[in-house]
Amino acid sequence: MTKRKMFLVVTSLILFFGGYFLYRSYYEENFANTEKGKVEIAFINGFTGGDGAYMKKITDGFNQSQDKYHIVELQEKDHYTKFKSGNYDLVVIHGNNLDTYKKDGLIQDISPVLEKAGIKETDFHPAGLKIMKLDGKLFAAPLDIHPLTMLYNKDFVSREVSTYEDLIKLNTELQAKNKNVYALGVPSSGLVEFYMLTIAAQNGIELKKDNYLNFSQPEFADALMTFHNMIWKDKISPPGLGLDGEFQSFMKQAEGGAGTAQTAIALTGPWFYGAAKEQYGDRLGVTAVPMLGEKQAVYGNSHTIALSSKVEDPEVLEGISAFFEYLYTPEHLIHWAEGGQAPLHLPTIKLIEEKKEKYEVAYANTQQFDTFVPAPQVYLFGEQMRYMNTTVFTKLVSNKHFTKEQLMDELNKATDLAKQIGDAEPKK
Repeated sequence: MTKRKMFLVVTSLILFFGGYFLYRSYYEENFANTEKGKVEIAFINGFTGGDGAYMKKITDGFNQSQDKYHIVELQEKDHYTKFKSGNYDLVVIHGNNLDTYKKDGLIQDISPVLEKAGIKETDFHPAGLKIMKLDGKLFAAPLDIHPLTMLYNKDFVSREVSTYEDLIKLNTELQAKNKNVYALGVPSSGLVEFYMLTIAAQNGIELKKDNYLNFSQPEFADALMTFHNMIWKDKISPPGLGLDGEFQSFMKQAEGGAGTAQTAIALTGPWFYGAAKEQYGDRLGVTAVPMLGEKQAVYGNSHTIALSSKVEDPEVLEGISAFFEYLYTPEHLIHWAEGGQAPLHLPTIKLIEEKKEKYEVAYANTQQFDTFVPAPQVYLFGEQMRYMNTTVFTKLVSNKHFTKEQLMDELNKATDLAKQIGDAEPKK
């Protein structure tokens, strides 16, 4: 046999056995449990970031804790689309999408499953029930709330900042020392929905009207102008910040040169906590967002676990009950707090409070639950908010000469678009 033929034979064998072992690994991971007689529960979610590993701790722990059921967890960025077209038993749905999935008939009342697991509504913080309870029924198991969160640099912030006036005072002190350091940053895109709905909640503005979001309110325009004034009037934020600018400017160093704007505070999402903690260590502080309006309130989103309307198999329903019984045990659900999430389960909240130094961001956010205001329950909430998120807020904070009258024109347009979407709601 020539060297060339020998090389081809060896290469073919390597490819064959390599493919065989890859297939065997894939088979064992995905199908072996069926052969063992386990009841499989298909669970899809969008935890493709750092949070995915913490949910995997929980599902792996459940799988190893008993030999009757097996959670097959799929973490997919586009998990909503895959859920609609696939065959899944459990799905993670953001709180602001729950009403839409219920109206589209994609999920079912989850109360019987939770009752079988010995879990009661009173086991959860009331803030969670505001989101999960629709038409008097519980359409998802409450997992967490991730509200707008205040991160701050202790090198710059040495006393409590809880009001707009506190921000102005802090900014005056910082600017006197370094013109490149500001109190906080207002982004032009990114987390702007959290900003707009927080300021609405803090001013007692109800945005829901019938089946759509009514932005066309002079009071809402006045409230939104707060963010314009932060940049152009009171100058507590540098101008020109882009996507996630509130966090990017918080992570910068003013010593980087003239024109490098650094901020002392970030009103941002708790998912940024890990990166901030890595940079600032013990110099990082976490607390509730300041009162920018008339009262203390905060908006955020939430993760819920919903039951597909397709699930009818009694064995699968029994397995889901067993999973929830495992999940809602503090020593198991605490893994979710490790990832910076704030669980709604009251016994787990108690454990977080006992170890608040370890679960710093989770603890800080559970303290905001009493003033939490969820998204209005309207059909296709994200679509109804789209023009506000992509266009209106950008114009508001980017144009120095933007007026309330111009803003009202934009709010009227946003309302018309929202009403058109609301009218597409399925009829009962």
